[in-house]
Amino acid sequence: MTPLAALRLFGRGVADALGGIAGRPPLLVPTAGVRGAVASLTTPDAMDGDRALDPDRRHTGWEQTVAARIALQIGGYRPGRHASRIRCPLLVVVCDQDQSVLPDPAVRAARNAPASEVVHLPGRHYAPFLESHEQAVTAEISFLMNHLAPRD
Repeated sequence: MTPLAALRLFGRGVADALGGIAGRPPLLVPTAGVRGAVASLTTPDAMDGDRALDPDRRHTGWEQTVAARIALQIGGYRPGRHASRIRCPLLVVVCDQDQSVLPDPAVRAARNAPASEVVHLPGRHYAPFLESHEQAVTAEISFLMNHLAPRD
């Protein structure tokens, strides 16, 4: 995200949060946009979302927006901080070329979770829905079978 776009997104986030306090409807921004746009994600792989999540273009009226106030929370979002508290089996699927959710912090978080497995997929953010779909599904089914299937 360019500095100007980040500043504009932050400004819209503040306006949205204040508007929410005043009872106004959310001020929406696009979920994804090109670098320099005011959008939630502006990495190159964020632009694959349409193709990954609506491949047949059946949902043409789908409004792909989020409340701008999310920009005020994203900087502090660190789910890996609490990984050591996770007591159930955890599958972490990491896309090695992901630019939206960086792989290294996810792998570090998984290392801190007591019962975690990490699956690396080639590709960008939406690879589990696109070019690495079969590999992702195979890993997920294997994980579920290992942890949920009845044992003899």
